[in-house]
Amino acid sequence: MTIADVEAPDPSVDIDHHSAYFREHNYEIYEDLRERCPVAHSTAWGGFWLLVNYQDVYDAGQDNELFSSAMEKAIPMVGNPDPFVPIDTDPPVLKQYRRIGLPWFSPSSAKALEPMFRELATELIDEFIEAGEADIVGQLTTPLPARWILRMLGFDESRWREWIEWIHSAVHDRSHDPDKAMAGVTNIYTNITAEMARRRADGYGDDLLSAIMQGKVDGEPLPDGLVIGYAFLMLLGGMDTTSGLTGNSLVRLDEQPELRRRLIEDPDVLPKATEEFLRHDTPSQGLARIITRDCEFKGQQLREGDRVLLMFAAANRDPEVFTDPDRIDFDRVGNRHLAFGAGAHRCMGSNHARVMFQVMISEILTRLPDYTISGEIERFEDAGDVYAVRRLPIRFTPGPRSSRAGSAATSAA
Repeated sequence: MTIADVEAPDPSVDIDHHSAYFREHNYEIYEDLRERCPVAHSTAWGGFWLLVNYQDVYDAGQDNELFSSAMEKAIPMVGNPDPFVPIDTDPPVLKQYRRIGLPWFSPSSAKALEPMFRELATELIDEFIEAGEADIVGQLTTPLPARWILRMLGFDESRWREWIEWIHSAVHDRSHDPDKAMAGVTNIYTNITAEMARRRADGYGDDLLSAIMQGKVDGEPLPDGLVIGYAFLMLLGGMDTTSGLTGNSLVRLDEQPELRRRLIEDPDVLPKATEEFLRHDTPSQGLARIITRDCEFKGQQLREGDRVLLMFAAANRDPEVFTDPDRIDFDRVGNRHLAFGAGAHRCMGSNHARVMFQVMISEILTRLPDYTISGEIERFEDAGDVYAVRRLPIRFTPGPRSSRAGSAATSAA
């Protein structure tokens, strides 16, 4: 028997990555697919392929010509009139769109913002530390990145609760409550448009939205629809995934006290622990692509127009790449995880996400070191795009407010 005589496995599966079942069993599903059919085809949402092996996901992420990021890739389609740039674009124009925002997301920019992140964390923890209990997601891990991205865009950060509600609806309700999701999207579009009008009336400032509005591609300013999409994408990235990573990690530190003890006794291990939490509890489960021509990929026949999910979370648990992948190992060597994607679309905000995560974890372990989860862990119903905790009640020994309090409020004025 030759290799050509060996039939590829039947790719048909019944998987809805937006379902409650997927949320509860995602890693079991990935493991099963990896063993049976690592390039599988689901009939949900009009049909799409799933890639779960590390090498397959990596290869697809590098091949922008075959695996396009055109806006028609969404599963399900979101109905936005214009692409969300830069994520809905391909090279070579992709580089021009990314160039507009990249200076705001450099490693040096993230490092320079660390004191501000710590001030915000101090202010937020001070609001509940004397009570001895909190919803740590609702009171720290959600508002901190939300206030940061609103401040960076030049928006009123005191309205972070409204923005969070709209963003969470747009991300987590679009599959099971599309009307609510569309209401969130409408509010986002309306408020970004108002911010754009304010800059045109009052002048541009030193903020990210002003930079986007003044950015050029092929020598021309971005049309309003693309400016809105760009800002929308910054809000999506800034308000959901970092909180998701932090909440997921706090659950693990409660489940495995030896990990918490290690971080408290050896704070220098936190950077390596960050990469391991990113690998093990990846918030962004995957991103979609659309096939540009009929082809064979890893033994399966893909057709032009087929949609494909590159499952980063699955790739990050591939035993061919990561020894004992289901174990959290702060000493893991060669941790080349794909939590921030791969190729030309690698997440622009990765530097800031790492710094914010490390600040929040270090502040929690310094000021709330004995925290325990005291109630139900509530996850977002839809984990297909972002696997995250919505609500995480904790108890801890009450502590004093910090002498650093108030500095964040002053810097935000």
